[in-house]
Order: sequence, then C-alpha cells, then structure tokens
Amino acid sequence: MASIKNALLKAPSTFLIARRFRGKINIQKPRKPHFERQLLIDLTKPYFGPPKYTLPDVVLCDKATTEHKKEIDNPFERILAKECLDWFNTSKMVVFLHLNSISMEDKTPIFAALRKNKMHLRTYGKKIVKMATTGTRYEAVNCLFNSHQNIIFGQPESADKMFKILKKAPQLVVMAGIIEDRLMSKNELVEFSKLPNIDMARSQLCGVLQSAASCLVGQLNQSQQTLVSHLEKHVEIKNSET
Repeated sequence: MASIKNALLKAPSTFLIARRFRGKINIQKPRKPHFERQLLIDLTKPYFGPPKYTLPDVVLCDKATTEHKKEIDNPFERILAKECLDWFNTSKMVVFLHLNSISMEDKTPIFAALRKNKMHLRTYGKKIVKMATTGTRYEAVNCLFNSHQNIIFGQPESADKMFKILKKAPQLVVMAGIIEDRLMSKNELVEFSKLPNIDMARSQLCGVLQSAASCLVGQLNQSQQTLVSHLEKHVEIKNSET
C-alpha cells in the first residue's frame, strides 16, 4: 500500500486557503468600501436621463439636433464641374446611364468602342453635376442623379452605333438623354436612332416633292391629252367616210 502511494503523484497543497469570514455579513448596512474602490464605483456609475415620455416633442425631434456639416470649397471639384459643363455645351447628344455592377475588364471594351466612334463615356458624382448645371438650362437633369453616374457625350448621328455598342454591356442601362437641347426618354432615343441620316432624308424629301410635281403635271395635261385623242379619233372617222 505504501509503494502504491509513493508511485502515484501527489497534489501539492496551497500555502493560502481562502476561508469565509466567521462573522455574519450585514446586508442591510454593509461596510463602506475603501477610498480607491469607492472612487471606481463613482466613476463607473451609469447616468440615466429623464424618461422620454416626460420630454417635449421638440427635444425628441432628431432633425432639431442634427448638425449641418460645413461644406469645404474644393478647387478640384470646381475644375471637374467646369469640365462637365464644357461637355454639356459642346455635345449635341448627352445620354444618361444607370450603372449596375460591372468590372473594369468588361467596361474597358465598351469605353474603347465608344471612343472609336467619337463618343466619350464619363463618370461624375451628384455634387459635381449639381455644381456644373445649377443656373444653366441643364439644371433639370439633377433629379436623375443619386450617386456617381455614367454619361455619354457625342453627336446625334452616332445614336444608332451607341445602342449597338451598349447591347454588349447590359449593365449599362439607358435612362434618358438630351438631343439638340431636348430632353428625351429611352423610347424616344430608340426612335431617334432608327431615323435615317440627313443625306438619306434629303433624298427622300426630293423624291416626295418630285412625285408630287409629276402627279400635278399629269393631272394638268390629262384634259389636253384627252381632247387631242378625241380630235384624232374624229379625224380618223371623217377620213374613213370620205
């Protein structure tokens, strides 16, 4: 038995053993803590304000307590706003796009194809467009912007090519556009893109005018031709009788 006790490991005994105070603890009137503990209790004591049902409605209104941030004049933003306004003034076709999630790998070919057809894809934020268009004839487009927006600047004759290029990127959705200082919806832009160019329209107009003129000449000469044909028939009848 002694050999078994020597073989097993013995747990070391502690030098200090915690024991409860022999006397009874006074729960109703506890002893005051020492200075450092009382200081910690005072510092960590939570503060509860008055209940909300006792406060007036003016105090409970969140808009009354919000602080308006002071806008900082950023020279770079003014430069971007001037550039944006120049694009609006020099482009006869401005198309506003809604951008869904798209990677730069998919967006770069669209940007290159538009640039090849003399169209430029630009990205501007709401603040930049507001700075650029406030007080101008383009101020109505501010309602189309919520955050960063993509805009295509170009010429009206490139509208058909633009829709063909955007078919390859369904993430770019056409919302509206400006053609010759006129705000158009997407359906109106699609109808405008299907119109022929100016040379073909002129040739069609010339054809319509020429057909109208030839029809008028035919109607004016119809009575004369009828009279001549009747006279020729009368002469033939006279000659046959003789």
